[in-house]
Amino acid sequence: MSQISRRDFLKFAGMTTASVLAARPLNFLDSAGVEGHNIIIILCDSFSAKHLSLYGYPRQTTPNIDAFAERSTVFHNHYSGGNFTTTGTASMLTGMIPWKHRALNLGGLVRSEFIGSNPYTLLGSDYFRFAFSQNPFPDRLIGQYYKDIDRFLPPSAYSLQKDFSPLSVFDNDRVLASIAIEDFLLPIQDSTVAGTALFGYINKNRILTNPRNQKITYRHGIPEVLESWSLISYLNEEIYSGLYSELIHLASKASPYFAYFHLYSPHFPYRPRNDFLKLFRDDGFKPVSKPIHPLASGVDEGSLISLSALYDKQIVQVDDEFGRLIAKLNKDGILENSYLIFTSDHGELFERGFFGHGDEFMYEPVLHIPLIIRAPGQAKRDDIFALTSNIDILPTILSIAGKSPAPDVDGQVLPGLGGQTDEDRLIFSIYAGKNPAFGRLEKAVISMRRREYKLIAYLGYDNFDHVFELYDLEKDPDELDNLVSKDAKTLAAMKDKLFAHLNDANRL
Repeated sequence: MSQISRRDFLKFAGMTTASVLAARPLNFLDSAGVEGHNIIIILCDSFSAKHLSLYGYPRQTTPNIDAFAERSTVFHNHYSGGNFTTTGTASMLTGMIPWKHRALNLGGLVRSEFIGSNPYTLLGSDYFRFAFSQNPFPDRLIGQYYKDIDRFLPPSAYSLQKDFSPLSVFDNDRVLASIAIEDFLLPIQDSTVAGTALFGYINKNRILTNPRNQKITYRHGIPEVLESWSLISYLNEEIYSGLYSELIHLASKASPYFAYFHLYSPHFPYRPRNDFLKLFRDDGFKPVSKPIHPLASGVDEGSLISLSALYDKQIVQVDDEFGRLIAKLNKDGILENSYLIFTSDHGELFERGFFGHGDEFMYEPVLHIPLIIRAPGQAKRDDIFALTSNIDILPTILSIAGKSPAPDVDGQVLPGLGGQTDEDRLIFSIYAGKNPAFGRLEKAVISMRRREYKLIAYLGYDNFDHVFELYDLEKDPDELDNLVSKDAKTLAAMKDKLFAHLNDANRL
């Protein structure tokens, strides 16, 4: 009897359950027969670089990510194109500045002429292409590319509602189905969309009582629930177990694969497991006190400190799950022929009378996001301090895959992975959630970073129009010393550059 080949074993492995696979080590996996590198993106929603010990945060929040970084390329000044999920994710997937792709509003879509600018379409059939987003808004964005996706899981996959997924019935019209179901048919009760009150109530009741009906008990704490537009309850350990099983399955493919996992935690409502709740008690750490912003609702400082600590505990839980995942992938050899990109869509803010993300707040904790990339066989750490943006992810992916640069893309191949450093580069982040998606950009908050300086421009707000903030982030990383009245020359130069680009955008 002839021996089973490694490739035949992988094909078999992809058909088995994760529990069976866990019983048999796969440390003899290799890339025989596969041309090209696999590309994996693991994105944790609302993951602020400012709260990671990897980037100097005083609390030890990310020991496993820190360890992963020791054999990776770490980007220290990496920014999201927006301060909430839709805009930030669309910037990463299209490689475009938000005023071009126009996914500006909550749940918005990329303008039709740029739908083809995405990793699924541009990588083509040379790659097996996989997509999963727990967050329904990126799922909606990715739904615009469904014809070029080989396996597309709904947001409820790996959750406690995995057997109930209305979206999976409409795979050929995922965008319209997402809008109809998530926004109108089954909205939660605090939604601003009227929707169908009866079906919304039934759905909410079904989801929240599901664990009780199944007589499920949770020793480590209650499940997390996606809020506030989609009620899907889940356990983080089950999400990461599902991610692992998918990567095992993808390893059985005869072609290289591209896999995008958009994971919800540590997004609000910050519900770490019981075994993480005692962390950071009486550790003496207190965030820098900052003045309340004129546009903020005025959340008191004590509440912000408490919410920030809960968020930190949630980050530790995510780090723990990530560490377990990497250990298993390393043991099984899954990463030997793979680029693993770890990042976020935006950060989180706990200051100036506001917590969370979105709205008119464009400070560093909500824009500065992690980016850590491990290349196949990488043995040492490489630190990149150049300014980069998540619009650089798409051109970098195409470069890794040996594909031609995409037309209309604003991003650049990342330094350290084949790109060059541009010392005078401008990095834009935009909030325009209250501006018409396809109209002139007139009501917005725009952040522009150049070298050590950062300009924030508030445009179109009643009693707050053409208001500016200017910071030297090297001297003032907490953004406390507004230089608008102190450095007129730098302010004028920065404003000239901003409005030159904005005027060009409004002519499109």
